[in-house]
Amino acid sequence: MKAFMTAGILATMTLSGTVFGQYEKVFYKDTTFETDNYKVEIDNVVALPKEVKFRMSITNKTNDWVLYNSEESRIELDGKNLDTKDKYILIAPHDSKKKVMRAVGANLNNARAFNFVCDGFYKVRLKEAAAAPEFRLPASNNEFTAGNFTVTLVNSMKETGRTDVKFKVTFNGEGLGFVSPAKVSVKMPDGNLYATTRSKADVISLKKGESETFQASWDRMEGGSKMDMQLVEMLIHFDGVFQESTQLKADKVVLPLRWNEAMTIGKK
Repeated sequence: MKAFMTAGILATMTLSGTVFGQYEKVFYKDTTFETDNYKVEIDNVVALPKEVKFRMSITNKTNDWVLYNSEESRIELDGKNLDTKDKYILIAPHDSKKKVMRAVGANLNNARAFNFVCDGFYKVRLKEAAAAPEFRLPASNNEFTAGNFTVTLVNSMKETGRTDVKFKVTFNGEGLGFVSPAKVSVKMPDGNLYATTRSKADVISLKKGESETFQASWDRMEGGSKMDMQLVEMLIHFDGVFQESTQLKADKVVLPLRWNEAMTIGKK
């Protein structure tokens, strides 16, 4: 009689989904939260035996940049803190980005709830752009400084039909430095400034001591020999290209996530 009762209890627990660890994958409900500066949407949350992962969509609601440093976030599950270390991401004003968050451990599919401590959000305000000298092509000097940025010419190609230049920039300041390659222009003998053809180049962010390369290009200029890029001197301008920033940290938000029993059972 005792054996029959035990079997019946176990059967009832199994059908109700309360026997932890019986599912290889445990799915969780989507969640979202919003502040004055940004909105976070979390979906596709799943716990596996050795990993918890989900997709995180971040929308920047401000006219400033938003920085998310996921190294400051964590998952609280069964009394353990699981790190969600990954590279920080920057979201441009009124833009959105998505990333997959992951944390590893053991028996993570045993739980039916966990907290995501969403920390590491910063509002990034750009300072006035650093002044930079004109850079002559052909180059007479391969390096210059603009505030806390050091810029070195890597290589260049200067021909009638096209000019390409490649620079390496190193940030030596505090916080984050921003480089906007799309703002590079060139002054030609007619006195006009011509924007780089790489007008959609992404903004580059750098921590102290980090370096990155960027390029600028120009196609054939109208005006005959007086505007022949192979023959004439070209003066590259970096107006608004190099900017330092300040960061204001946002309060952390603790998000409770609960399992989606119907989806978990349905996908078993």
